[in-house]
Amino acid sequence: MTIYGETRADRPSGSGMDGTPTISAAPAEELVGLPMPQRLESLYDLSLRARVRRERGPRFPFPVPNGWFIVARADEIQPGGTKPLFYFGKDLVLFRGADGTPYLVDAYCPHLGAHLGVGGKVVDGSLQCPFHGWRFDGASGACVEVPYDDNPHIPRTATARSYPVVERNHMIWAWHHLECKEPTVEVPDVPEFHDADWLPIVAKDFEIATCCQEMAENNVDTVHFLYVHGTPSIPEEEFVIDGPYKRTSGMNGAFVREGYGLGLAVLRLKGYTTFVSSTTPIDEENVHVRWIFTAPRSLGEDAAEEAAVRFTAGISQDLPIWENKIFKDPPVLRPPEKAVTEQRRWCQQFYSWPEGDTRRP
Repeated sequence: MTIYGETRADRPSGSGMDGTPTISAAPAEELVGLPMPQRLESLYDLSLRARVRRERGPRFPFPVPNGWFIVARADEIQPGGTKPLFYFGKDLVLFRGADGTPYLVDAYCPHLGAHLGVGGKVVDGSLQCPFHGWRFDGASGACVEVPYDDNPHIPRTATARSYPVVERNHMIWAWHHLECKEPTVEVPDVPEFHDADWLPIVAKDFEIATCCQEMAENNVDTVHFLYVHGTPSIPEEEFVIDGPYKRTSGMNGAFVREGYGLGLAVLRLKGYTTFVSSTTPIDEENVHVRWIFTAPRSLGEDAAEEAAVRFTAGISQDLPIWENKIFKDPPVLRPPEKAVTEQRRWCQQFYSWPEGDTRRP
C-alpha cells in the first residue's frame, strides 16, 4: 500500500496555504517518526493510512462504553426526514418528527424485521414501518398502531429500542447505555457557539480504527507529545476528577479540557479557540470522531478554520500509532506515567458488561 512518495529527508521545508507542512505520499515502510509527520489528508482518505496489523481477534478488553455521543449534525436531517446509521455496533434510524424533534431507534421492526430506515415514513412523532405499516413512537419505541388489526392490545414486546436524544451545540447527541439506563450526565452547552463575538462553527469529522478509551488515554499520556508530536518538552498538566467529570488544565491555566465521560469533551485555549470533541463508537474497534471549532472574531474570519487545521493536523500524527497498536493490560509504566493508571481507573465507570462477557474484570 502506498502511503507517501518521499522520505522525511526529501520532504520540502515549506508549508501549504493552511500553514501545515507540505507532505506527499511515501511507502508505509518509509514512514519514520520521532516525531510522526503531519499528514492531514490521511484523516479523510483511508487509502493513505498505514494499517499493517494482521493478527486476528479483538484489540480491546471492553465493550462499547456508556455515554453521550454525536450521531449527526443538526443540519443533516430535516423535519420528516430519516437517516440510517450504524453506531454502538447496531443498525439505527435517526428521524425528525413533524415538529422537528429528533429521535433515534433501533433499525429493525420487532414484527418481522424490516429496516425502518429503508422506506419508513415519519408520522408526527412516530416512524411507520414500510413492510406492514406498524407505527413506533420515537420517544419510547413502543408500537402505537397496527393499522390492519382491530384488536386494541399491542404486546409490550412490539417495541423498537429508543435512545435518549438531545440537540445541542449544532449537533444531535444520543445516550448509549448497554443496560438501557437513563443518562447520568448532561451534554454541556457551549455558549461560544451562540455568541456573536465568536465565529460560526467549523466541523471536522473522520473515522479511526481505535476505541474511545484509547483516544482519551492519549490526553493524559503527556510523554507522547514529545515523541509523536515533537513538542519541545513534556507538557505539565493538572487533573481534577469528580465522578464522570474530569478537568485538565495546563499552560498556566490558558489550556482547559473538560471531559464528561468517554467521548465527550470541551477544550478551550484562551484567546485562540474553543472546540467540542465527540468520539462516537461505531463498534468496539472503530470510532467516528467529530470536532467542532469556533474562535474569536477578533482573530479574523479564518481563525476557526485555522484552529481546526492545526489541531486535526496534530491528530493525524497519532493515526499510525492508534490504528496499529494493541491495548496492553497491564502496561509497563514508568513513575512519570502514573496518570495513565489513574485514567484507566476513571474509565471503568463508563462500562456495563453483557451477561457472560469473559472480558469482565
